[in-house]
Order: sequence, then C-alpha cells, then structure tokens
Amino acid sequence: MADLSQLFKIITSKDAMVAELHFTDEYLVNRDKEITMNSFQDFLAKNNINFGIIHDHIEQIISGVSLDDFPIILAQGEAPTPGHDGKINYKINFNPTVEKNDSWNFREVMRIPSVNKDEKLATVSLPTEGIPGTSVSGSIIPAKPGKPVQIKAGKNVRFSQEDLSFYSNSIGQANVQANYIHVHPVYEVTSTLTMKEGNIDFIGNIVIKGDVPSGYTITAGGDVKIFGMVEAATIIAHGSIYVAEGLSGLQKGSIIADESIQIGYVNQGNVRVGKNLYVENSILHSECVVGSELICQRGSIIGGRVSAKNLVQVKHVGNYMNTKTEIILGQSHLKIQELEKLELEKKEIQDTLAKLTIIGEKLSQVPNINSNPKLLSTLQKQKVSYNKNTELLKNIMERLDSFSNDSQERHAKLTITGNLFGNTIITFGKYKRVITESYKQVELELLRNEIYMRSI
Repeated sequence: MADLSQLFKIITSKDAMVAELHFTDEYLVNRDKEITMNSFQDFLAKNNINFGIIHDHIEQIISGVSLDDFPIILAQGEAPTPGHDGKINYKINFNPTVEKNDSWNFREVMRIPSVNKDEKLATVSLPTEGIPGTSVSGSIIPAKPGKPVQIKAGKNVRFSQEDLSFYSNSIGQANVQANYIHVHPVYEVTSTLTMKEGNIDFIGNIVIKGDVPSGYTITAGGDVKIFGMVEAATIIAHGSIYVAEGLSGLQKGSIIADESIQIGYVNQGNVRVGKNLYVENSILHSECVVGSELICQRGSIIGGRVSAKNLVQVKHVGNYMNTKTEIILGQSHLKIQELEKLELEKKEIQDTLAKLTIIGEKLSQVPNINSNPKLLSTLQKQKVSYNKNTELLKNIMERLDSFSNDSQERHAKLTITGNLFGNTIITFGKYKRVITESYKQVELELLRNEIYMRSI
C-alpha cells in the first residue's frame, strides 16, 4: 500500500478555510500505486483535515486523475456569518428640510421638529452575535458581532431599557447632534431685543419676536428664529436660523449657522452657513460662505463675494452699472484664501530648508569641528531648525491635501434665471472667468477644465 505522505502534500490556506492536495516528485514515478479510501482518510486525519471534506474529489483521486487537475481542493470550511448591526428607528421626523415639489412654497424651507414631554423619539434594535464558522481542521471560527447603535440620550432625553426607546423629558425642539438626541427648550423674547435681555447665550432654541439691534450677540445651541430684522449684530446657531425680514449689517453684522439659514435679504452683511442659504430677495455688497446650496430665486446678487460648494441659483447677478461681483463655486473663498496662504508658507519653508541644507553640508565638511565650539553650536542649531521646518512643512502638506479632497468644483453649478451682467467674476476652484458683457438665463459649470456657459 502506498505511503500517501510521500506522494502528496496538503496545503491549507492562511484562513484555514481551504485545503488543497498537491503531488510530489515521488508521485510522478509511482502513479500506479494503489490508493484506498481508508488510507486516504487516514492521510487526511494525520494532516488535521476533519471538516468540509469533498468526498467526490477523493473518489476521483483514487480512480486516477491527470496532473493537470492538480491542485485539487480536498475540503472547504464554513465561513462565519457576521452579526447584524443595531439600528435606530426614529418616531419623529428629525429632518428640518421641506421637500421641494411643484407646490413648494419658498418660505417653507425648514421644519423644526417639536415634541411633547414623555413623547417617544426613537427605538433601537440590538446587534446580533452572528453565526460561527468552522475551519477545515474542525476548529470553531467566531463570528464578528454587529455594532451597537452609537446614539445616546442628550439634553432633556432619557433612555428606557425596558423597550429600548428614547423619550423626551420636556417640551421643546428635538434634534440629533454628534450622536446624541437632544430636546432643546425654547428661550423667547416677545419684542425687540433690548438691554433688559442683553446678549443671549442659550443651550436650546431662541425666538425673538422683534428686531435684533446693532451690537448684540445671540448664541444658540439649537435654532434661532427672528420675526424682525437684524442690524449690525451677531447671530450664531449650532442649528438653523430664520430671519423674517433681513440683515442690514453695515459691514459688521454676521449670521452664522451650522445647519441652514432662511432670510428675507442680506445687505452689507457676513453670512456663514454649514448647509443651505435661502434668500427671499437680494444679497447686496455682502460676504456669504455657503456649505452646500445658495438659493436666491427672486432677487439679485450685487457686489461683494459669495461662495457655495454645490449650487448657486439666483435671478440676477450684478447690475446695469457693472458693479464688481464675485461668485465662487466648489469651495469657500475663505478656504481659497487660506490655500493661497498655505502655498506661500510652503514655498518659504522649502526655501529655508534648501538654505539650511547648504549650511549643514558646509559645516559637516569642516575638519575637527568638534574642537571648535562655535561652529559645533552652529551645526546643532542648524539641525534643530531643519527638523522644526521639516515638521512645519509636513503639517502644511497635510492641510493642503485636505483642501484638495474637499473641493467640489467639478460637481458645482451656477444657475441664473434672469440677467448676468458684466464685471462679474465667476470661479470654479482654480478656474476663473470674467464676464465682460450681459447674458440672459444661463447656466455655468466646469467641463473639461473650462467654465462652460449655456442657455436655459
């Protein structure tokens, strides 16, 4: 009877899920030796192959196979089935955005979720453990368990272990921020803001049923709703901001929101918004930085500078007097300015490193430099300065890489439903186009490294 260990060798994959049979040189000269099922099973056992054995393949080997059939799979393990991740089922609509359909009302762009005390906000399902697998040796391979839901109870919210649900502890507006469900109570001012209230810094939502005069600062952990106008004041919200009238900023007023802003008009103001900016009328001589979309359907953008990552939709850009107006698509113009500053700093550091390299090479060639304390001190300072500038250059390069990954100019679009006037500068990333004459109803986007304009 043949000694199978001399004729064959078994190779098991790294994950122990597949066992393959390979022939040896001895097999080439002893192919006529008898192989029985019992001897082959003993051979498998000696090689610790105990699970997932493919018997049909073994019978083929015993009957005789050609050399071209090798390697032959002898056994296959059973892979583990990973567990399912936990899920969360929201019982209320946390999305403040109103769907834009044919009957969409321009004034209805944000819907702040409101809840009552003890109202159920969400229910979670627990992750599953998964099903273990088995290797070809018969060893149990543990399954990767599912991940639990990374949502926790925040301000004025409790979690019930009995039904795995979140409940509100108070009346207010609910939102999800940084993996926490919060319910923000509302701070309300029933008239125009005065010295009686002073500056407001509140963790929840703020409602002003009047104006916000110059000099005041309002900071909200949730949303801000102002029924009047904002002068040269500062409004900051980690949620969204609604201003019924508008911002007359006198180049000092600022409105900053992490989410979206809806406002009547912006005049000589500064606006920073993480998502969308909706302006009912016009933007005049202002600086606006928009994280996603700027919609100004019925008004104009005249003077100043605005930037939006994804879309600018406006009726008119510029005016008949050819007031200089800048529109930047794909990236914030503040980031572009910072990018230019970083490029300048990079060049300065590279020039410094080149000079330090020359100094280091010259000092290293000085004979017996260890006996010259002054030159030795200079060499040590050169090394410290070189390492410091190398680290600075590394940090700048990382920041430049993050800017290139953040740019969206190839997916951005400028839509003008009315007039595009001359002396308008339109920028998509590093590509710029100066408009010298007037156009009507046009759309601009970046195609094949050129700013392309077409009629709509």
